[in-house]
Amino acid sequence: MQLFDVCTKRVYEIDGEKKVKWYRAGFMKTTERGNTYIRLFHQPDVDLYVFKKEAGLPVIETKE
Repeated sequence: MQLFDVCTKRVYEIDGEKKVKWYRAGFMKTTERGNTYIRLFHQPDVDLYVFKKEAGLPVIETKE
C-alpha cells in the first residue's frame, strides 16, 4: 500500500515577505490491488474513490 498526504496551502504576508503555510487535509492511499481512495479529515466517514480520467468527461478548470 502507498500513502500520500493531501494538502492545501495558505499564502500570507509578514513584513512584506510572502510565506506559505501547508495544512494536511487528509490522505490518499493506493492498495496492492491498484484501488485508490482519498480520505478527508473534515469528512472522516467518507472515502472518495479515484479513477483514471476517461476520454469524453468534461474538464473543469480552476483559477488560482
